[in-house]
Amino acid sequence: MLRLLVAHASLHVPHYRRRFREAGLDPEGIRTLDDLERIPVTTKRDLQAAGAAETLSEGVDPAACITLHTSGSTGTPLAIHLTRWEWRVRSLVELRSLRAIGFSARDHIVSLGPQGQRPPSPLDRLGVYRTTIIPGALAPAEQLRRLESLAPTVLWSYPSFLRSLRQAAGRPLGDFARPRLLVTSAEMLDELLRAQLVADFAVDPYNFYGSLEIGRIAAECPAREGLHVNTDHVILESRNGDRPAGEDEPGTVLVTALNARAMPFIRYRLGDRVVRLSKPCSCGSPFPLIAAPLGREGDVIALPSGRIVSPFWCFFVLRRHLDILRFRIIQERVDHLTVLLVTQSPWPESTLAELRREVLDQIGEPVTIDVRVVDAIPEEKDKFRSFVSRLSAAPGG
Repeated sequence: MLRLLVAHASLHVPHYRRRFREAGLDPEGIRTLDDLERIPVTTKRDLQAAGAAETLSEGVDPAACITLHTSGSTGTPLAIHLTRWEWRVRSLVELRSLRAIGFSARDHIVSLGPQGQRPPSPLDRLGVYRTTIIPGALAPAEQLRRLESLAPTVLWSYPSFLRSLRQAAGRPLGDFARPRLLVTSAEMLDELLRAQLVADFAVDPYNFYGSLEIGRIAAECPAREGLHVNTDHVILESRNGDRPAGEDEPGTVLVTALNARAMPFIRYRLGDRVVRLSKPCSCGSPFPLIAAPLGREGDVIALPSGRIVSPFWCFFVLRRHLDILRFRIIQERVDHLTVLLVTQSPWPESTLAELRREVLDQIGEPVTIDVRVVDAIPEEKDKFRSFVSRLSAAPGG
């Protein structure tokens, strides 16, 4: 599959054709996993700079694709284009991970997180494998109301959303829903929150790892000895500087999507940190294990009342303004937030004031919002951080 992917990208994707030529790479020479190191690394910034015309396979009509957008948590959303066949393959890989933890056709998944990232499924109309999304941009009280009315048998959420809901609810989340399966993804699940969720729901959450660009990369099984990498769907490399990280050694993730042709991702730098485990899983699965990703905890915004909220709803507010190229939200104090914006064109003070009002309306508390347009926002070592807390201590709960 790797040889076919590299050959396809070289022939039909201008971005990779150019990168291979610049690196003096002969695609015919890529035959084994050991040859991967000869392929240049691609970053999100590379794909954004190249644009859709360069990163899509020649002859692919974007209008005929399923288009997804990353959340913007790394500063600028990226559009990902999938054919309907590629979307079905992703869905089957996801379903396999869910089936491994006991998911059945009669279950109802409620996903608490970003809106608009799931095309309608024929299975919904048949009443099997039903999925309902509770938008993360809703007020916590409305999220809790919907959670209670939907009564999911499977709850899937970002850890930061669950952390915010626990704070807003003021009582165990199990009072609102009693799912038999709980899945967290997209952010690191710390042991404190895991213990709190077990106490709330009387179920131990399963940790899944993936990205919108690639799909499901790895998922925990009932043995809970690590996350199984879907090696028939993705090649996961772990790098320590300019060399491969050894087993049981932390490294930075590069991924290659084996089932993506419309918009290939080859040696794509995600920036997460993982440890590849040397031991096999006692469940008997042939898929290798990684430890839970070592990414940072999902940041939360602490407010003067003591309430904490996920910063993701701020991302939704900012993304409504298409002129914004990049942003960062900085919490200086519990009563002060700074929003830095990089925009395509100068913004008048009236537009800045309008955005300030939008954010304040969402918060509903006496917080000062300083919104500034800047020329650039500095990068960080692994991932660009769109939310930075400068509080002396993380909020409790």
